[in-house]
Amino acid sequence: MTPNQFEIAAGSILLEIPAMTLATCNQGIPWATDVYFAAVGFELFFFSSHRSRHCRNLAVNPCCAVTVHPTVNSWKEIKGLQMEGVAEPVSSLGDKAQGLAAYLDKFPFARELFANPTETISAINKATMHVLRPSRILLLDNALGFGSRYGIRIIEGCADGPPERVKSD
Repeated sequence: MTPNQFEIAAGSILLEIPAMTLATCNQGIPWATDVYFAAVGFELFFFSSHRSRHCRNLAVNPCCAVTVHPTVNSWKEIKGLQMEGVAEPVSSLGDKAQGLAAYLDKFPFARELFANPTETISAINKATMHVLRPSRILLLDNALGFGSRYGIRIIEGCADGPPERVKSD
């Protein structure tokens, strides 16, 4: 698989699938939850309450994992992404603007929250924008053969080399 093929396949999944499953861990106790997300490159932006279990976990241990995949009816159709990395609240104004623009582009219904200043303040107080910056991404596509996975390492938002076939993990 070429870098371009990997980027197109991963980008398509990130664009088409609305929610990711976010896995966190605190004191050896794992937790997983689904959240809506929007991608900017390979970085995934999501909103969540700082009081939620997963955000409390991330505050203690920002290392996490994510899966992004469609619902399918056969093992032959399984296709998706597995990611590991670090998630944290977005702090820079530039990242906030970029993440919000991507989020509103992917989820037009969210614009209603930001159209009314009162609702905007209420929404901001309830939810914080976070970003997952992956360090590794695996693309699984059973259409290429059962258990067919290709992986890349990510450094500063960019692939560190071409995708490599992953035999087992």
